[in-house]
Amino acid sequence: MSRRRPPTPLPDGLPEAARILLTELRALKEDSGLDLRALERRTHASRSSWSRWLSGETWIPADAVTSLADLCGADARRLAVLWEVADEARRSAPPAAQAATTAEPLTVAPPPAGPDGTAPVADPAPVADAVTATDAVTATDLAPAADLGPATGLGAAEPARPGAPAGRARSRRLFFLGAVAGCTLVAGSAGVALGAALKTPPVAGDAGARPSETARRPVKVISRRDVLARTRSWHPHGARRVPYDQNAGYQGYRTDGSGYASMALGLPKPGPNSALLEASYCRRIPMAALLPGDLVIKASGGADVREVLVFERWTGPARRGYWAYQQRRGYGTDHLVRSDGLASGADHHGCRPYNVRDDPVG
Repeated sequence: MSRRRPPTPLPDGLPEAARILLTELRALKEDSGLDLRALERRTHASRSSWSRWLSGETWIPADAVTSLADLCGADARRLAVLWEVADEARRSAPPAAQAATTAEPLTVAPPPAGPDGTAPVADPAPVADAVTATDAVTATDLAPAADLGPATGLGAAEPARPGAPAGRARSRRLFFLGAVAGCTLVAGSAGVALGAALKTPPVAGDAGARPSETARRPVKVISRRDVLARTRSWHPHGARRVPYDQNAGYQGYRTDGSGYASMALGLPKPGPNSALLEASYCRRIPMAALLPGDLVIKASGGADVREVLVFERWTGPARRGYWAYQQRRGYGTDHLVRSDGLASGADHHGCRPYNVRDDPVG
C-alpha cells in the first residue's frame, strides 16, 4: 500500500496574499481528488508546471487559476480577485526580494504518440484519479499564513526547455481544452487561510461561502457589541478622530477604510485591503440582512473610490438609510448616515465577517 509523500511546504517569506492564494488552490486540488497527472491531462499544462505553481517555486499565471476554478466548480471570480491582490503584493515587494516578476509561461503537455507515430486525441480521464505518492498535496498540512516578509519566495520564471511545443502562449480557451465538469468539490468547500467559520445559519440569498475548516489562519472571535466598541476607540466625528491616510498607521493598522474595519474586527495588522477583506474574511449577504458589526463594502474601482463601512443600525423601520462608522477620505473617523448599497445594481454590498458572533442573550 503506497503512502502519500508529505506536501512541499510553501516558501518562507511569501507575501501574505500570495500564501492565501496558493493555500486555497492547494486545497482545491486536494478536495477535488485530482493529482498532477490529471491536471496535466485536463488543462494541457504540464505536470511539472503545476507542481512549481502550487509549491510557490514560480508564480502561477492567471489563466491557470481560472482553469483550476472552472475544472473544479469553484468561484472563479473570487479566485481572480485573490490572484490580483497576490500579484500586486508580489510586484510591490522590495526589488531585491523579487525573485519572480512575470508568470511562468504555460508548458503544454502533448498527448502521447500512437503506434503509427501520430498523436491521438486523448479521451477525458475520469474525475476520480488516485492521488499518487509523488504529487499529493493536502490542505491539512499547509503552513499558516505568515506576515509580509522581505522576500517573495517565488522562483524566477523558467526559460523554455528544448523540445517543448512551440505553442506555449495558448489562448485561454485552448488552455481549458479537455477540462470537464464533474468535480466532487462542493461549492465553497475549498479553504482559505484566513477567517473563522461562522456558526450562525447561512443568510438567505448569501452569494458567498465560508472557508474550509482545514486551511485557515485563526482569527479571534469577537462579538457584535465589541466590534462597535472598537470602532469608537478611534473617536469618530470628534476632535480626537484619526485622520484618513492610506500610507499612515495607528495602533498598527492602516488609517484608511479597510484598515479601520480590520481594527474593529481584530484582524491581522496592518489590515487587508478591501478586495482581500471581501474575498477572505467575510461572505456577501443581502443589505436587508445587515446586523450591527457587519460590513458594507465597495471593492471595485480604483483606490480613490473603494471603501469599507462598519454597519451600526438602520435609521428607521423602512430601512432607507443606515448609521455606519467609516474612515472617511479627507476627514478621518466618522459616524454618519449612508444609503449606499440600497438601490438596485449598487456597487456597495453587505458582507458578514466570519469571526463575528451574535451578542450573548441575557
